[in-house]
Amino acid sequence: MSSVVIIAGVVTNILSVVGIVITNKYITEVDRFHYMVFLSFLHFLFTSIGTRVLLAMGVFSYKPAPLSGILPVAAGSLLSVGFMNLNLSYNSVGFYQLSKLACIPFTLFVQYVAYKQSVPKLVQLTLIPITFGVGYATVYDLNLNAVGLAFATCAVVATALAQIFTNTYQKSLDCNAMQLLYHTAPYITVGMLIMCAFFDDMSDFTSFVYTPECVIRIAVSCFFALGVNISNYLVLGMTSPLTYQVLGHLKTVLILVLGFVIFNKPVDMRNVMGIAIAMVGVVAYTEIRRRETIPASVSSHSLSNLSNKV
Repeated sequence: MSSVVIIAGVVTNILSVVGIVITNKYITEVDRFHYMVFLSFLHFLFTSIGTRVLLAMGVFSYKPAPLSGILPVAAGSLLSVGFMNLNLSYNSVGFYQLSKLACIPFTLFVQYVAYKQSVPKLVQLTLIPITFGVGYATVYDLNLNAVGLAFATCAVVATALAQIFTNTYQKSLDCNAMQLLYHTAPYITVGMLIMCAFFDDMSDFTSFVYTPECVIRIAVSCFFALGVNISNYLVLGMTSPLTYQVLGHLKTVLILVLGFVIFNKPVDMRNVMGIAIAMVGVVAYTEIRRRETIPASVSSHSLSNLSNKV
């Protein structure tokens, strides 16, 4: 049953992320709505309301959790989203993508230093084509600056820590994905609202004219955000931060492909080669992880049969 839930979470995560990227692209390019921190505030506000509606519907049960366990997850998620938005604002898209790749080795480093966790050599080798392929497919320019580098560094650290915190505290608190999201979403919402005053152009924002089409797209974006937030917590809580990172690069590859198909992006052989190389790494990683679970499943099944005979 747990494997079915994981698969459902992964599929939901992929569809939600791709959907929100496409929707946000229309919002920024067609509607000229460039207030990304405020949009993130709306996303988490909708998620806060959505989790409470789902609780009232009986989709999940309420479980109390100490503030000491909730705040690290909320702070990590808040800083991750905030600094990633600033990273994208101050850097080129190419360097933004490269900084996201840096989350993989940094995640491994933190897991090894703080939790003494390591991954097999074969798994480490699969990260090479993934990292190289996504970087090769997405890098167009590297117009780096000191402020942008600082934000990118903070984004990498915050994102890796947010994913590790979510994975660790969800298990230590013994909360499922919905229960943890129920607790953290309001704190992230308040944090995003405060950040709006510092990182969004509020004078321009107050004069923005909302069209019905823009409002609809923002609402659709909020629905996708709810799906992203729920599936993010689900995938991180039931797998590992490294698996989540690889899943993130698979979504990057899919977004690149949709860029060719939906937005009539010119086909560049560099992109095609990068996508192919990254996919090889993703498939290899998935297969290695699948084989690692077989002995444990066989052992568990054998013990179960033995206990039944006794």
